[in-house]
Amino acid sequence: PFRRHLKELKKLGLLVMFVAVSTMLSGCVSTGPTQSAVSAEEAEKITEEITQLSDEWGRVRITKDYAFLRRLYADDFSFTDPNGNVVGLGAAFDFFENNPDTFTSSGDSAFNVRVYGKNFVVGNGVYHEAGKDKAGEPFSRKFQCTNVWVRKNGTWKVVAGHMSQLE
Repeated sequence: PFRRHLKELKKLGLLVMFVAVSTMLSGCVSTGPTQSAVSAEEAEKITEEITQLSDEWGRVRITKDYAFLRRLYADDFSFTDPNGNVVGLGAAFDFFENNPDTFTSSGDSAFNVRVYGKNFVVGNGVYHEAGKDKAGEPFSRKFQCTNVWVRKNGTWKVVAGHMSQLE
């Protein structure tokens, strides 16, 4: 009797998991071109805003506008670096503010924005930076990056990011 009962519980557990996952996915997957619950016009406006913010973020290495980063990152921001380390807000600021490298160029290319609602966006693209390291040796690095954006109190904030080094 116990084995039969256990078998029925396993079947019930699988059914519950299937229903839960199906329910979650039905609210997340869209076949529309904007993947969004907003109009195409609003999605285009949001895409322009996020692209502009991302461009400015990509130039921080050159402009050294660290105040921009403080406005951009959410208080609960987390970042996964190319080595797989997950860091919080303080380490993210340190990554920019105390970097000994000298940058001659930095910015995004092949940037893509996916709007999932009026307050939620995922952006990804290729980030490239070049310059000289602290020893004076030239470098050129390229990364694939993904960033999660949330509009909080009317302002777009980055809540999470990830970079993988390409070269």
